[in-house]
Amino acid sequence: MIPYQLQLKNFLSYGPEPQTIDFTHHHLICLSGKNGHGKSALLDAITWAIWGQARKTSGNSKADQGILHLGQNHMFVILEFEVNNQRYRVRREYVQTKSKPFTSLDFGIVQEDKKVASLTDKTIRSTQDKIEKTIGITYDSFVNSAFLRQGQSNEFSKKSPKERKEILAEILHLQQFEDQKKIAVMQSKKLQQEHNTLCSIQQRIEQELEELSNLSEQIQIIKDKLQICQKSKHSLEKLENNIQSQKEIITRNIKEYELLIKQQKETTQNLTITKKNIQQISLAWHSQHNKSKSKVSKKELLLKQKETQQRLQNIQKKLHTKLELKEQYITIKENLTAVSRDEEQKITQRDHSLQVELTKLKEQYKQVQQQINVENTKLVKIKEEITTFKKEILKTTSIATKNKNALHTYQENEKTFEKIKQQYQKTCAKGSLLQEQLLDIKKNITNHANNKVCSLCQQNLSQNSYNHVQQTLTDKEKNISQELDILKQEAVTLKNKLQQLHTNLKQTKHQYEESINLDSKHTEQNKALSKLETQKAELLTEITHLKDKEKDTKKNITDLEKIITDNKKNVSVKSQKYLTLEKKLTALQNEAKNLQYNPQEHKNIENELVSINEQLDFFNQTEEIATQQAERKAELFNLFKAAQQYTDILLSLKHQIDQYHDLDKKLLNIQREEQEIHTKWNSFDKEQTTLLVEKGSLETKEIKQKELQKELITLNKKIKIIHQEMTDYQEIAKALGKDGIQALLIEQAIPEIEDQTNEVLARLTNNQTQIFIESLRDLKKGGSKETLDIKISDSFGLRDYELFSGGEAFRIDFALRIGISKLLARKAGTTLQTIFIDEGFGSQDEEGLQLIMDNIYKIQDDFAKVIIVSHLPEMKEQFPVQFIVEKKRSGSSVTIIEQG
Repeated sequence: MIPYQLQLKNFLSYGPEPQTIDFTHHHLICLSGKNGHGKSALLDAITWAIWGQARKTSGNSKADQGILHLGQNHMFVILEFEVNNQRYRVRREYVQTKSKPFTSLDFGIVQEDKKVASLTDKTIRSTQDKIEKTIGITYDSFVNSAFLRQGQSNEFSKKSPKERKEILAEILHLQQFEDQKKIAVMQSKKLQQEHNTLCSIQQRIEQELEELSNLSEQIQIIKDKLQICQKSKHSLEKLENNIQSQKEIITRNIKEYELLIKQQKETTQNLTITKKNIQQISLAWHSQHNKSKSKVSKKELLLKQKETQQRLQNIQKKLHTKLELKEQYITIKENLTAVSRDEEQKITQRDHSLQVELTKLKEQYKQVQQQINVENTKLVKIKEEITTFKKEILKTTSIATKNKNALHTYQENEKTFEKIKQQYQKTCAKGSLLQEQLLDIKKNITNHANNKVCSLCQQNLSQNSYNHVQQTLTDKEKNISQELDILKQEAVTLKNKLQQLHTNLKQTKHQYEESINLDSKHTEQNKALSKLETQKAELLTEITHLKDKEKDTKKNITDLEKIITDNKKNVSVKSQKYLTLEKKLTALQNEAKNLQYNPQEHKNIENELVSINEQLDFFNQTEEIATQQAERKAELFNLFKAAQQYTDILLSLKHQIDQYHDLDKKLLNIQREEQEIHTKWNSFDKEQTTLLVEKGSLETKEIKQKELQKELITLNKKIKIIHQEMTDYQEIAKALGKDGIQALLIEQAIPEIEDQTNEVLARLTNNQTQIFIESLRDLKKGGSKETLDIKISDSFGLRDYELFSGGEAFRIDFALRIGISKLLARKAGTTLQTIFIDEGFGSQDEEGLQLIMDNIYKIQDDFAKVIIVSHLPEMKEQFPVQFIVEKKRSGSSVTIIEQG
């Protein structure tokens, strides 16, 4: 990414008047000006335009609001830049409204006619993704490689090994391998699922084939059973034909027997009718004959008729009275029932009303009990929480007590560390100076040995003078060497102390931070405990109120149950109206009993009157009766004759019927035998059907067995192919992963970063300092672990980054960033071709600044643009172009000065 033109309005210190900064025609640029005037804000504007992030806004919940110019509500930044020989334009805008803020993002390609072809998507997120894809690097990777932010030059050095690897992976465009790995993993999972599915099918087929393994034997057994069954059915058919012949003979005999029985029945019926007629006619003849012999006179019969009629009238009068009483009884009974029903209905309604009220009270009582249970459960839970919180508070208090001196200990350790660090750095500096002196002395000794010329006057030396000088130089070399050895031992001792103090400092810092966290946690716990205690008190009040309510409800239920019981006792008490009607009903019953009406007597009188009337009628029909008697006598003679004939026929039929004895028994035996044959037949037939079905099923299974065997062969081949493909994709995914090709590419890039960094670092430290980047770390338990550790060595050996002074650390960070940025710029297909350095030079002495400036000039040809922010006069005066930033009343402004 090469920045060409930057426009901004109301961004940080830049005011409402839009500013345009053109980088197009400048290669090595220094942004200079006083602190706080807006130098770094220009770099922040570039990162905000591209990534929506700036140094002052990262991690802020209201990031855009934080970079808005004070008192303004509208901000925008427009950046034109080049990537892969294509010019792009991005515009990011922010508006603060009363309701909610508004943000917009536009992205497009700048065409040859200066018009912009839009690449903006529907959403800001998707447009941002498109910008980052075009740039080819994220904000985090950018600020850890090509952008040395103010006060954050050590950002890459301070990262964890894992985070460093991720940054290098992005710089080397290893995401494409990660994307390909995801595709391979996804394809492997897809094949794994297919493989699992096919294996399940394979297992099922093998299981089915195992179950079908003895099909041939089963089919043969079925065939043998079918043959036996067929023979049994054939034998039964023969036996059934024989029984059928016997059955036909018996059936014919039965038909003849049934015909004789029918004749016998008809003859018996005729004989019975004849005897009945004889009996009726004989009875009528004798009855009439007895009446004609009666000695009662007609006059007596008439008197008896009158007396009987009087008796009938008297008993009918009693019946009439009884019916009237009965009617009254029914009326009173109905009234009594109505009164009883009304009273029962009133009692039922009242009882129902009381029961409804009782049910409501009981439901209310139940609800109150349930509520009490719920509140008690809550109370138990809160008590448990209170107990837990108290334990946690005691624990926190105990730990806090132990850590109460953590701040003082940390500050004391930090002071001691800085003091010894300064001693160590002074020792190292003195050691470096002694080494230079030692080199100069050795060089002089060599020169004297070769030339025998005085190094001061350039005159030839005599042998004595030469020996004296050589001895002096040798003694001086020895003294310096001894002093240097003492310094080295002192440096080692100081280094060991520093390392120990650094470890202790980390521990005390952890305790200090933990103490602060514990104080905050202790406050929160006390607040939570207070809240729980309040909830507990409220719950106790609520439970007391509910218990009072429960007590009142229980008393109401008891009172109502007593009322219901009393009402049930009063149900048996009858009203006065009911008792009056009941008394009348009893009186009517007594009156009805006193009538002494006898229904049987009434009927006997009526029969007696009918008999008297018949006798009176007989006296009027004497001649006619004599004729009827003669006719009855003749008819009796004929009937007796017919009866004798029927008797003779019955005797003859009985003789014939006796010849067909035991027909039913024989037929029953035959039918039983026939039924047994049918049962056996059905049994064999059913067995045959079952066997045929089973045979068909087995034959179907046999066909399926052959199909499954073919399917299994095909399936095994397919499983083998898929398993191989799956294994291939797994190997590809492994190869494309972080521990595969990516690790190899990072490992290949490490020597280049080391070389580029050490090349710069050598010039910055007079070959005194060197870094080593280790991609593997040996483990104590054996083996190794992927990492990305940075080791630093100087003339006194390896030491930790923290043991270097601020100036030394900046030179190390500067060199490391240059190395990474040069790798980023050189990498084929990379889109980042600019390096930004924001301040950090204040820690350098005059020599260090000159060395850094020399290296900036040396690396400038590796980048399209080098942009540096500095307020130091000795730095900015060495740049051909200065972008001077000044803060005015209306906002910051930029002036370009070219120095040649």
